[in-house]
Amino acid sequence: MKVLTFNFFLLSITGVWKPRRWGGIRAILYYIYQTFVVIINLKFLLSNIMDLKLENVNLEAFADNLSLIFALSITQKKINCVIENRTSIKHIIDLLHRNPFKLRDQQEELIFSQFDKFARSIFTCYVLAHTGFLSIYSLGRMTLMDPPHILPYNGWFPYNYTRTTRTYWTTAVFQFYAVFSLGFIDLLLDLLLPCIICYMCGHIHILRYRFQVMIETLLIMSENNEPYGKIVAAERKLMAEWVKYHIDIINLVKFTNDIFEGVIFVQYTVISLLLCTIAYFLSHTKSGTMMSFAGSFAFLAGMIIQILLPCFFADQLTIEFLDISKGVYNTNWYKLSNNIRRSVVIILRKAYQPVTITSIFFIILSLESFMKVIKVAYTIYNVLE
Repeated sequence: MKVLTFNFFLLSITGVWKPRRWGGIRAILYYIYQTFVVIINLKFLLSNIMDLKLENVNLEAFADNLSLIFALSITQKKINCVIENRTSIKHIIDLLHRNPFKLRDQQEELIFSQFDKFARSIFTCYVLAHTGFLSIYSLGRMTLMDPPHILPYNGWFPYNYTRTTRTYWTTAVFQFYAVFSLGFIDLLLDLLLPCIICYMCGHIHILRYRFQVMIETLLIMSENNEPYGKIVAAERKLMAEWVKYHIDIINLVKFTNDIFEGVIFVQYTVISLLLCTIAYFLSHTKSGTMMSFAGSFAFLAGMIIQILLPCFFADQLTIEFLDISKGVYNTNWYKLSNNIRRSVVIILRKAYQPVTITSIFFIILSLESFMKVIKVAYTIYNVLE
């Protein structure tokens, strides 16, 4: 799980995740750094909220400011989730290195490496895409600058930043730092849940492989005319281990869901509003401001990918669980004893129950829910028009 290791390393640099082995004075210094990062980000969010004008509203400026506030709110929620649930997230990572999740043979390592490779590919592609969108968005904001009067981003400050050139550029640099800092943290946190789900999918494949190995082992014992008592003992032992592995995966999914359900709810609902406000802003962008339009379009594309990523992986997780029944059917389980047959029937019944990533029993992450976000955003956009 090199992707998660590298992800947590980068999160440590950004001030969100304290390295495990750091204690004493190093831990205190890190928490001071983490507090500084959170305060800077909250200050930038607060400055945008304070700049909202409810009288003589300019819809384009209002939509632009509101979209940035929405995006910052989602990122802040993710940061709070990781900081507050640090112990629980560490527990998930530790479980993936223990029995029954610990890999047993070369074939299991090969299966898991395929999912690890896929997670690395997603990590690389998403980082490149997100960084590109963030850069284009920032370049678009730079074209709106008019020193010392207009800052790259909207915001209210308790001082007159137009008083001197130094004050103006200090404020502008603070805004760019906050945007790039939050943007980098956001992309790392975006990848956390999908990568964990990807590794869970790998363990579901290993679960299917272990069932096949179990059936083959019992068939060989039966063909070799092993003592009946020995075969029964082996059946109970192997079936109990497999069922425990299956239950542990389901429990791990539920445990992960409980940690991230708040983020899922906020991200899903807020992005529904965010997409329509950005689309409204794009449709009312004046001609001759190509970079501004490109920056807003990059912002829109980034938000779409941000909600698509967890929906895609959650959908794949549900499909993988449903495919367990196919893996069972592809074995010669019917040639074994009645005890195994009865156990398989119970397993199949359990496998047909869908396992999903949800939030407050209201949102089910899937590709279908992603399409609903797009439809809701388009509906709200039509109402604004």
